[in-house]
Amino acid sequence: MSLADATAAELLAAFAARTASPVDAVQACLDRIAEVDTHLNAVLVLLAEPALAAARQSEKRWTDGTARPLEGVPFGLKDIVATAGITTTGGSALFKDAVPGTDAALTGRLTGAGGILLAKLHTFEFACGGAENRTFGRCHNPWDVDRTTGGSSSGSGAAVAAGEVPLAIGTDTGGSIRLPAAYCGITGLKATYGRVPRHGVMGLSWTLDHAGPMTRSVADAARMLGVIAGRDDRDPTSSRRAVPDYVAALAQPVAGMTVGRARGWFEAVLQPEVLTSYEAALADLAGAGVRVVDVELPDVDLWDVAAWTVMYAEALSYHQHHVYDVENRDAMGAGLLAGGPYVQTVDYLRGLRYRRIAQGQLEAAMAGVDALVTPGAVSTAPALDDIATTGDSASWLISATRTSIPFNYTGNPGLCVPTGLAADGMPASLQFVGRPHDESTILALGQAYQTVTDHHLARPAVPAGA
Repeated sequence: MSLADATAAELLAAFAARTASPVDAVQACLDRIAEVDTHLNAVLVLLAEPALAAARQSEKRWTDGTARPLEGVPFGLKDIVATAGITTTGGSALFKDAVPGTDAALTGRLTGAGGILLAKLHTFEFACGGAENRTFGRCHNPWDVDRTTGGSSSGSGAAVAAGEVPLAIGTDTGGSIRLPAAYCGITGLKATYGRVPRHGVMGLSWTLDHAGPMTRSVADAARMLGVIAGRDDRDPTSSRRAVPDYVAALAQPVAGMTVGRARGWFEAVLQPEVLTSYEAALADLAGAGVRVVDVELPDVDLWDVAAWTVMYAEALSYHQHHVYDVENRDAMGAGLLAGGPYVQTVDYLRGLRYRRIAQGQLEAAMAGVDALVTPGAVSTAPALDDIATTGDSASWLISATRTSIPFNYTGNPGLCVPTGLAADGMPASLQFVGRPHDESTILALGQAYQTVTDHHLARPAVPAGA
């Protein structure tokens, strides 16, 4: 196996055993990027020389016994995460030459833990999602380059799946970690609202925005979350709660746990092959000793409407000075801002007030279970041309985020794991949803699932379809 296809845990074990070095890992990723990224367009800014220099420093730390938790592991950042002295475009023509003076909290925590920043990764404008990025071009799914990666953490999903980096940061306002994870066959974790600080991350909707890991395994997501989670006073929404030992939580026994299957809204429009994969995944969970029971979750359709109402209003508040600057703008980004003025103040306030009702409904539904399960997405990745030719990216995105945005609205943690390839040869996914601040339980469930299955080990034959 190439080091480019290794998990972070495998790389760290190899570094400790001296069977591979951080320089070897960075070079393997650079070679993979050179091989495949012309087909994917996942990388916007490549930092080859700084990464190799950092890798040489990491080798010294491994030699002298001062290795840190991610020492020598390459990672990528969605290009809405600030990097001092390095272009941070927000996926927009408006910021294509913008260079921040300081790092985001996430950037500093990852590099401070020994991670090596290798690339800034493709995204849609302002992290809005959609089909096209008019400034930086399309990002292509490694499993089939004619299909979407999902968004808006498009480059993060493609890069991790294709072996360009083992770890990446995504952000998630309505599903932008979990949808690309589902479409690209990787693991994606949206932690509880506020668990991961967002200082230095371009905002879209401050009561819905989250940031988190996109990885090749649940174990890597746990390790990465442990590094990036925790209070940062520069982000007043970040949580003051103590950060658990997420790696230790992976060993928590799941036999005897109960998960609630919320059918209704989450399964009403499932693609048949996705339903087949989902049923098989639930059977695998049952085989691991997890009890699966049905739960009633009312009014999720109202959560969905409220979440989009809030997003339209808050996106306008962030970006209202760009409403009429439409040249070279993404259709979804421009459309989201254009719709903002039509949201009445009273509707926005109702959306904020209703959140407490939705959270109460979810809490009641979870009273007798340890977590919820839903499909990771309602379909496999659609063709890029099918989205683009409809001329209505917003309608597609609203449908695509059906299983994800409700939990941005409530703020609960959600973990997507791959469940294998559907009949069309594309990845399908399962989502675990936990109680607020209980990432540990869904990580334990995800780890157990990846112990009894091997779907997360599948790698695309890049460049597929090129």
